Amino acid sequence: MSPTRVHLIRHGESTWNRDGIIQGAHRGSGEAVLTEVGRTDAARAGLALAALLGAPGGHRSLSLWSSDLLRALQTAEIISVALRPGGWSASVRNEAGLREQALGDLEGERADTLRAQEVPAGQHISEVRWGGGESMRDVHDRVGEWFAPALIEQPEHLVVISHEHTIRAALAWLRQRSWRDIDWDEPIGPGTITTFDVVD
Repeated sequence: MSPTRVHLIRHGESTWNRDGIIQGAHRGSGEAVLTEVGRTDAARAGLALAALLGAPGGHRSLSLWSSDLLRALQTAEIISVALRPGGWSASVRNEAGLREQALGDLEGERADTLRAQEVPAGQHISEVRWGGGESMRDVHDRVGEWFAPALIEQPEHLVVISHEHTIRAALAWLRQRSWRDIDWDEPIGPGTITTFDVVD
């Protein structure tokens, strides 16, 4: 059986990215949305993904999932439209489990006003719930709980539009690494596509 190719795509630039504001999992009034640059990021990602996928043909299948935060949903819709000329038709399904790391009281603060805090004694940095939100261990657990059943469907292509920290945690989970081994050096800019083959 062919492996499932997981395509992890970070949303395009958002208003909060542009303005240097901590986003996290904030929803509701004033929620971050795509800028014009972000819409261009999403369109480029869609074209790049279409080139990666090639023509549908045969029984090839694709599942398209997105975080339920607006900046990701907007990116997913643009990507969905970009895939249609190549013959792919996939509706966007959304999932709260693909949201960005929740950062509690830090959300909505300007990034340039934050000051470094020491990691509490006896804790690994990935296990600290900054701002009273989620730790990276929490995010790693959360994405694993979503991916395990999502991969049972075994689509040839599983496209996931999400967020930087969530994608980093997902890559660690897919590579069978712990939350303490998340790769923070791999470039994951707005609209970046990272592909990983899941083999049984």
